[in-house]
Amino acid sequence: MTLKLVALLALALLLTCLALLNFSLGFLLGVTLVPPAAAVRPGGNRLPLAILLVLTTPGLSLFVAVLVERELLEAPAGLGEAWQRFLGALGQGLLQEHLHGAHLSPLLA
Repeated sequence: MTLKLVALLALALLLTCLALLNFSLGFLLGVTLVPPAAAVRPGGNRLPLAILLVLTTPGLSLFVAVLVERELLEAPAGLGEAWQRFLGALGQGLLQEHLHGAHLSPLLA
């Protein structure tokens, strides 16, 4: 329980600092990360909770956002094209970090 408390405090500190810099990114990460992190309990069956934590990672959220964006544009993308767009988004974030010093872009990566 102490480890869970420390992990939740670290997550809260990260999201608070992030919300001061970019509120929308902090809010979206908070919505996707806090419920699964709070649901994890020590002991018991860990497999369903491990799957839940993997499904709510920021990387998977970005991949799903790429799929939803293509669907809303009425040009559905296959998994291969969505994967290429996902990698392109990560690459653009790293490029912005190196060129412009945008430190928030690699946080999602």
